[in-house]
Amino acid sequence: MGLLSLLPSGAVRALRKFMLSQGRRMGSHRMLAISKSRAIHAIRDAARISPAYRTLLQEHGVNPAQLGPQTDWNRLPVLSKANTFERFTLAQLSRPMPANALADVLTSSGRSGRSYGFRLTARKEHEEAWFSIDLGLQDVFGVDEKPTLLVNCLPMGVVFHSRAVAVANVSVREDMACSILRDVGPGFQQTVLCTDPLFIRRLLDEARRAGVDWRALNTSVIVGEEVLVEAQRDYIAARMGIDIDRDPRRIVGSSFGVGELGLNLLFETRETIRMRRAMRTQLALAQLLCGSAAVLYAMPSVFCYNPLRTHIEVLNPDANGFGELCITMLDSHAVIALPRYATGDLGRLVSPHETAQAAAMAGTASPWLPLVAVQGRIKDRPAGLPSVESIKELLYLDHAIADQLSGAFRLAKNATGGIQLSLQANQAGVVTPTLRAQLMDHCTRHGFAELEVELVEPEDFPWRPLLDFERKFAYVTAATD
Repeated sequence: MGLLSLLPSGAVRALRKFMLSQGRRMGSHRMLAISKSRAIHAIRDAARISPAYRTLLQEHGVNPAQLGPQTDWNRLPVLSKANTFERFTLAQLSRPMPANALADVLTSSGRSGRSYGFRLTARKEHEEAWFSIDLGLQDVFGVDEKPTLLVNCLPMGVVFHSRAVAVANVSVREDMACSILRDVGPGFQQTVLCTDPLFIRRLLDEARRAGVDWRALNTSVIVGEEVLVEAQRDYIAARMGIDIDRDPRRIVGSSFGVGELGLNLLFETRETIRMRRAMRTQLALAQLLCGSAAVLYAMPSVFCYNPLRTHIEVLNPDANGFGELCITMLDSHAVIALPRYATGDLGRLVSPHETAQAAAMAGTASPWLPLVAVQGRIKDRPAGLPSVESIKELLYLDHAIADQLSGAFRLAKNATGGIQLSLQANQAGVVTPTLRAQLMDHCTRHGFAELEVELVEPEDFPWRPLLDFERKFAYVTAATD
């Protein structure tokens, strides 16, 4: 058992308070410098423990024995699922370790194909995984001062461990989640709901039927798995009675993780949410954070990250600074080390100077951690089709229309070269000529007149069974990937 697990609760709370205060005093510039230095050590560790990584280095003309501060990063391999998990065995990728030393296995979503990546956690690290989760919960929600219930509705076996909050890991069971919130939640000062942008639609409907009082439960939401757009944030907040721009306690935020690397690698804070929302009306702020003054229909997410946990690069940036996110985890105890792992997401690093300027323009405090702007999955932005994020924004602008839809849709080029948008109705019986006409008028009024809209009954929607929320949904047909 690790030392952290032996500490009494009071000492753990004091340690969290100390670490957060030290981090705030350190400042982004120093943390980023330390991050780059630790990334070199992580790369050297990977070369030492992983036969697969040594092979990749040698194929790129890099001698594993000569890795150091002088190493040319441009010569180092960029890892992906294809050149790691689809090429090498786990024994070749992992540090030598007996099977009984492993405590946890998590797969990637499998969205990119039929293969999976894995994150293996050794027993010692697994026993202390709660600490980093609790550190983030304290920073955002003050859980050390407020008894908190966290209801986790994320799919695919994603579970949370905590010593600061009570956790209900219910996966995608809306009935269980709402029962726990309604009957157990009132005993806590606040509740936190973790879910994804599609399942929360089902959850909100069930909560209305079950009589869940979001205000009385002081409920905040953290959305993962895919991009949360501002129109959907507005929609969720309206359904839950949250004033996003004024409520000092409750938030609707989002988090970004990679199954092979870890959870909550990037995360929103109250400050970054305010910045992103301000971009909708301040073109100068959009230009600062996005590198362009062009009007962006769906703004990129603005995330903080901990550079003492992750080193982040942007590969092959365009003129505005957007390129593929590439992450190096700085944990020296990783069972499978994946330095410079490309996530398949489009992102842009925001400098500390830009961060301070953006905070001032948005009328908020400057985040104490560095920022990265993320546009979404690169595969969700094929040429000739609108981005997935822009369609999400469109569908949630009118809450009365959004109530009739599940949130699942499919974008494709049709036989005549037009753009087909297939929408799944939220329940049987709502597919009427009136709703179809409202949808067409809505698309036209918001600049999407070219879309050929098809509204499909829930059970007839061919791309996602009605009750399957276990997999990440592919919004774009494979033919256009």
